[in-house]
Amino acid sequence: MSQRPRALHIAPIMPARSGNGLAMRQGMFLEALSRNFETRLVVLPVVGWRDAPAALPDELGVATTVIPVAGRQDTHFALLARLADPAARLAAFRAYGRSSLASYLSLPVLAQLREEAGGEHYDLVHVGRSYLGDTLAVVQTARATMDLDEDEWTSYREIAASLELSDPEGSAWAAAEADAMAALIGRWASHFAAQFISSPLDAALIAERQPATRPEVIENAVGVPPEIRRRDDGATLLFIGSFGYAPNIDAATWLVVEIWPLIRSRARHPLRLLIGGRDADRIAHLGQHEGVEIEPDIYDIADAYGQATVFVAPLRAGAGTRLKLLEAAAHRVPVISTSLGARGLAFENGRDLLLADSAAGLADAALDAVANAEASAARAEAALSIVRSQYERGDVIERLACRLFDIAAT
Repeated sequence: MSQRPRALHIAPIMPARSGNGLAMRQGMFLEALSRNFETRLVVLPVVGWRDAPAALPDELGVATTVIPVAGRQDTHFALLARLADPAARLAAFRAYGRSSLASYLSLPVLAQLREEAGGEHYDLVHVGRSYLGDTLAVVQTARATMDLDEDEWTSYREIAASLELSDPEGSAWAAAEADAMAALIGRWASHFAAQFISSPLDAALIAERQPATRPEVIENAVGVPPEIRRRDDGATLLFIGSFGYAPNIDAATWLVVEIWPLIRSRARHPLRLLIGGRDADRIAHLGQHEGVEIEPDIYDIADAYGQATVFVAPLRAGAGTRLKLLEAAAHRVPVISTSLGARGLAFENGRDLLLADSAAGLADAALDAVANAEASAARAEAALSIVRSQYERGDVIERLACRLFDIAAT
């Protein structure tokens, strides 16, 4: 029997089937690689947690190494970050020319990666995000692919816009991050046989700015439970996200401070708002509002969705597609979102979900969804049908597995 080709997956977070959206997308790629390759995983937890359990890699039989990056940023970035004057700090960051996330790929970190994985030759190396591109310099491969996931220039620009009034310094920094991310994509484009992204819209935005980059669309995807447990009480609004991500913090704050009071003042019966997910302790203060519950750890995601009368996603910044919207739809939960929150997905307003872009509009949509259970259930069924036809995890992984194998064989 011929030996299987070898692949290396370099990820910024421990891949998983559920939980953090980035971890879920990394999980898709890891599972796709493992189908046709003898796969090795190296995690550089730039945006993850060093002690995250390796449940999915263990299940797939993938050898896994975690290289710590905390406190190991390169000296240049560490020095500029200490500048006391905000204007000088921003100017130094722009001159630095890399994103703050890329700064974790310091010489000691890259040396450790070379020691751990650089001695082997791989038929394919998959790099999990653009800010990990420097890792390609220390591994041996004939072919490489990169997942861009989303148009990070747009994502950071929208974060900058959302902070412009409340935090001008943070807004300016986010705008600089946007330009640094765009430069990274351009810098590494020619080194990869293929670059992937989660939506056609994001692919078009990147191609318009950088014609040499033509990302291939690999949709975000979720598993549809074989049995969907719906037992909501008709009174629970749910928002789940990872609150290490600024747009989710903004969404939760907007939901609690501006939208929720409008809902409560007009509700026909008492409602509750449940907000949960990783790093929810960062928004614990929002739990002081009447009727709001903050749950830092949701151990049974299916149970959380099962209790929800409606899922609310009031996102005002960010790019890509929202895995949590897909996940809610996969559990047959009626969805309410901003237009931006559902951007890039095949859902249609009024048929599959309700969209609104103002606090008053979202409050109206939530009240309508609670009051008209039959119409909400019909929209939820329609959204579930779309998930099954376009975003089902097994189907997307199978297509991705074939594509990665073809790239390595070329």
